[in-house]
Amino acid sequence: MGDSRSATVNSGSVNGLASRISVVLVEPEREGNIGSVARAMKNFGFTDLCMVSPKTPIGDEAYRFATHGKEVLREAKISKTLSDALAGADHVVGTTAIAGTSTRNLLRIAIDPTQLASRLAETTGSVALLFGRESSGLTNAELQRCDMIVTIPASKDYNVLNVATAASIVFYELFKIRSKRSCTLEPSRQAVELLASIFTELADAADIPSHRRRLADRAFRNVLAKSLISRREVSLIMGVLRRIRDKTEPRSTKSKEAT
Repeated sequence: MGDSRSATVNSGSVNGLASRISVVLVEPEREGNIGSVARAMKNFGFTDLCMVSPKTPIGDEAYRFATHGKEVLREAKISKTLSDALAGADHVVGTTAIAGTSTRNLLRIAIDPTQLASRLAETTGSVALLFGRESSGLTNAELQRCDMIVTIPASKDYNVLNVATAASIVFYELFKIRSKRSCTLEPSRQAVELLASIFTELADAADIPSHRRRLADRAFRNVLAKSLISRREVSLIMGVLRRIRDKTEPRSTKSKEAT
């Protein structure tokens, strides 16, 4: 670890995007990395740190690596489960070093940090930014809970970055976008979830094989997350899908509802 004066960072003002982001470390395993993430957060104006079931005590080593980020570390929250850490988050972003190399791997179709920053700058609401375990990253089940997946392009010879290094790169890209205004026309998370559920209902009614329904559902959610759809667009699409659902609903079901 070099001295905190070894590099200078243009301080700038804490941007609105940073104030909406909670950095979530899922089962971190090394004190030094926890402290280094706290330091990077301080560098780029992030203050909200949460750790999910850390596998190491948060002691002197973590504070030594945090340097001027000690306050971030002191104020950090510890959650027992990922569900607790994500409570209230409007957007969930997962990070992975293993991006999908095939279009068939819908779960791991990822964007890079620059694209992530641009998309989040157009949103409102709280964001949970997840970083996985040093040894194994985030599981598929954890990634399944994310609206967007981000990966950092690196050499194919060795593309796995230290978690603190990866966090610093993501924080930097988010910091650069600080001057952009967020969109006030963004739909609520509940509206997007409702739209996705109607799509799922239609896929179920179409007698598509279950594995293809799951893939289609994931693909539709990916499109919603990446498109930064507006409230008006959600409303229009939802109206069409509801109309299709009502028109294709079995008559027996309709007659039961009428009685």
